[in-house]
Amino acid sequence: LFPPHPQGGGPFTNCPTMVILVGLPARGKTYISRKLTRYLNWIGTPTRELHPPNPQILRHCALAALKDVRTYLSSEEGQVAVFDATNTTRERRDVILQFAKENGYKGVCEEMTYEEIQEHYPKELAMRDQDKYRYRYPKGESYEDLVQRLEPVIMELERQENVLVICHQAVMRCLLAYFLDKSADELPYLKCPLHTVLKLTPVAYGCEVESIFLNIEAVNTHRARPQNVDINRTAADALNTVPEHF
Repeated sequence: LFPPHPQGGGPFTNCPTMVILVGLPARGKTYISRKLTRYLNWIGTPTRELHPPNPQILRHCALAALKDVRTYLSSEEGQVAVFDATNTTRERRDVILQFAKENGYKGVCEEMTYEEIQEHYPKELAMRDQDKYRYRYPKGESYEDLVQRLEPVIMELERQENVLVICHQAVMRCLLAYFLDKSADELPYLKCPLHTVLKLTPVAYGCEVESIFLNIEAVNTHRARPQNVDINRTAADALNTVPEHF
């Protein structure tokens, strides 16, 4: 979960939150959703598990369950709704994503480019540049949040020998920062190219890093730290370190 926000607020600041489970029948989704719901309620976060009433999970039953989600989060002071269903088809997931967008349960900057964020939310982009490690996009997650979530993963990695980790770039930066002894200020700007294996080999006082490119063409996604982080900066100043990706 999320730690208290530096500007105040409760321990779970991204409310309302909708948790969607995806998977084939009889694979443990209901078991996970009930344990998650029980834990969140136990720590004081009002949470409810909701699922379509029809075991065949027909479309109209799923829509009825989504209405229950909206009622719980908007009218009953709920903070987290766990939607327990198979949700295995692309059509069903599209319906749920559209529902989440329409009701404000999805991050407002999700799937947006830097150019789009600068156009629609220039203040948010400037605030992120001022403290990229601690900043959260609206209904999003900061690197600081991610580091806390990864702590048990790192402890487990320390106990293993040969491990392959497949992850997003943000997760990779957090892991690299730990093993390469980088500061919180350096962490968000570590270079993690797409389609590249970073091999870490422990040595006496740290790790050696070897980059293995998988020969798959991809755009450069690394945005260097901009010099001008003022809220009133121009769009050109905000975007001058964005790599070419068209």
